[in-house]
Amino acid sequence: MTGEQNYTKKRWYDSQPWTQDVLDVLQTLSIRSHYEIAREVIRVIDVIKSNNRERDEIPLSLGLDRVLGLYKEQNKRRWYDKSMPLSRVFKTASCLPDEDFQNIMQGISMSFRNEAK
Repeated sequence: MTGEQNYTKKRWYDSQPWTQDVLDVLQTLSIRSHYEIAREVIRVIDVIKSNNRERDEIPLSLGLDRVLGLYKEQNKRRWYDKSMPLSRVFKTASCLPDEDFQNIMQGISMSFRNEAK
């Protein structure tokens, strides 16, 4: 078996590589940048939530992984839980369908890559 086949995600939001890329970049940024990014991401999340309310298919549950993640967030063991704006982003995003969250993370990752050029 390859390492990829042995990989199990530890958190509900790290099923794609771009999420870790985003976290790596965010860790190097200032708290001011965290606030600016969080403001924009939460705007996108609010639009997605609004659009999801208009759909017929509404998820019935957050899921055990997400509930446990929110509980663990209260312990503030992870560096991004200690950043109020980033913590808020993850709390707000935890209510999104995984596909929507991953699309947001992929978009942020692409933005970071474009700015680095």
